[in-house]
Amino acid sequence: MRLSVFIANTLSTQLLTDLQKIYADYLPPAALTEKAISKLIAEPTTRLYMTMFNDRHIGAAKVSIEGSQATLTQLTVRDLTRRRGVGKNLLTQIQKSLSADNITHIRYDLQEVSEVDLLATTAFLLDSGFDVEEKIATKHI
Repeated sequence: MRLSVFIANTLSTQLLTDLQKIYADYLPPAALTEKAISKLIAEPTTRLYMTMFNDRHIGAAKVSIEGSQATLTQLTVRDLTRRRGVGKNLLTQIQKSLSADNITHIRYDLQEVSEVDLLATTAFLLDSGFDVEEKIATKHI
């Protein structure tokens, strides 16, 4: 099966369970409740991009939009499926979607990334065409 990427518009039991697995090491439990995720999905200026494989959500990213700029946060892939191109595919599809909506810039604040993941996340963003300066990654799309 192919990877598919979509914007989560509704919260299913499977999506909730998978998000709790994806973000288990990154977000506090309070941010992974049904109420918290439903609120996130309902925010008009925020999109929760998901990637699926074999009917399971295996990657996610939160994108906030203001004008022609998007701020990307919480980009992660479930630990069991890392290093297989899932994150790269997710980021590529996010960029295509944003570009189609006339978003011209993406920003990723690396100050929100844990020290443990900072080096890998920075390398990933650099490899994906972002410029990184003082823990802020930016890209013109």
